[in-house]
Amino acid sequence: MPAFAIGLYNIWDLSWRSKYRETVDPLVAKHGGRYVARTSCPWEILEGAAPDITNVTMIEFPSMEHARAWYTDPEYAPMKELRQSGSRLNFLLVEGS
Repeated sequence: MPAFAIGLYNIWDLSWRSKYRETVDPLVAKHGGRYVARTSCPWEILEGAAPDITNVTMIEFPSMEHARAWYTDPEYAPMKELRQSGSRLNFLLVEGS
């Protein structure tokens, strides 16, 4: 069953993004993931109050296990720290139907 990693970002410094993407994109693919939406895609609020975010990312993985393997991959750990230097992220993992 597919799983979706959904990132809700508040980014205040973009300087980390090019290095982050350079490393993380191949790691996502290594774990069977693919980007469905990226922070550069337009988005809008259809209902409710606007959350305190500036960007949204959604990655589809073949399963929850694949997504967890990507998130806990030792190669990803330094990228988390890099991302945290210029953003705050609420990250959700949702199983698809």
